[in-house]
Amino acid sequence: MNERKITGVVVDSGHGGDDPGAISGNLQEKDFNLEAANYMTKRLEELGIPVVSIKDTDENISRSERLRRANEAFNGDPNAILISNHINSGGHT
Repeated sequence: MNERKITGVVVDSGHGGDDPGAISGNLQEKDFNLEAANYMTKRLEELGIPVVSIKDTDENISRSERLRRANEAFNGDPNAILISNHINSGGHT
């Protein structure tokens, strides 16, 4: 396996603002994604792991802005990893 040293973690909360993601009743995916991303960022900081959150509020950012923020988080370091939170819904089987 290709061993590499991870230099940091970029956390993305998918959707946001006027893009709610999946919806079920009053529940919106964007709210769960943001809560999960904020928790992950805080926990990684507590563990001493270098972490950057793409956003920590309910905002809608374009795909190009999301990519810009992710790439700039650790100066484009290819050894940083990205976690993008999405909680999708599925149909009945």
